[in-house]
Amino acid sequence: MDNNAAQVDNSAAQDGSQGTTSVIAAGQETTTTTTTPTVPTSWKASVNTDLRNSPLLQKFDDTPEGLNKALESHVNLEKLLGHEKVPIPKDVNDTEGWNRFSKAMGIPDKAEGYKLGDPKLPDSMKGMTIDKNKFAEVVHAHKLTPSQAQGLWKAYNDINMESYSKAMKEHEGKMVDTVNRLKGEWGDAYETNVELGQTVINKFSDDQEMNDYLTATLSQDPRGVKFLAKIGDQFAENKIGEFSMKKFSLGPEQAMAEIQKIIKDPKHPYNDRLADDKEHQAAVDYVNSLYQTVNRPAR
Repeated sequence: MDNNAAQVDNSAAQDGSQGTTSVIAAGQETTTTTTTPTVPTSWKASVNTDLRNSPLLQKFDDTPEGLNKALESHVNLEKLLGHEKVPIPKDVNDTEGWNRFSKAMGIPDKAEGYKLGDPKLPDSMKGMTIDKNKFAEVVHAHKLTPSQAQGLWKAYNDINMESYSKAMKEHEGKMVDTVNRLKGEWGDAYETNVELGQTVINKFSDDQEMNDYLTATLSQDPRGVKFLAKIGDQFAENKIGEFSMKKFSLGPEQAMAEIQKIIKDPKHPYNDRLADDKEHQAAVDYVNSLYQTVNRPAR
């Protein structure tokens, strides 16, 4: 063998715990021994007794995987403890505690701080309002965070829109059914009868609000439309004058006005001594009843 050559002889123990390296160089042999670390079969054996028996370590297996999970749990705990800590309020009356908690969670001092957006209402709902300020006051009283308040506000509006749309579809369905039933009964006279009914509403409504209410209420049912059409037909044929009604119950002021009207009428059976006795007596009895109404004690 060449004197300048080096020969390496590696011999390792079968258990992998140590090996022997022989180096032969320039006619000289040097032996070096290295040790390979082995993973202990029980890592808990290296932990003191109190800690080993603690409930905390009982959650982890006495295996390399269990050791990894124990270390991972400790790392996560370290991360958690690094965050800002806020004491939990003692109870609902812990004003100072709730103030600290609200500030940490970003809850605004006043309801206006939520800055809720205006609800997006369809054209058919113009004129209607959803009070976002009142809503903000409610969620603020329950100490919702801004993101919670805004999410709930959106859900609340979505529910309202869904309910409104459902109600509108049901209303439209009822109106279609009403129109079809009346067209089947009236035929070509449908348009004229509906116009007569609307004329009645227009004539006796105090304002547009009452007009809209009566139209919406009575037009939903064929009976309401037929009722209005019948009254309108009476007006159209000037038959309303044939309808008369006498009030049988009068108030004190109305009774006195009736008495004065009778007294001033010389031809009234009450004043006409030559009238039939029965008719005159009936008039006298009527006037006496009016006086009783005038003198009736106030309730």
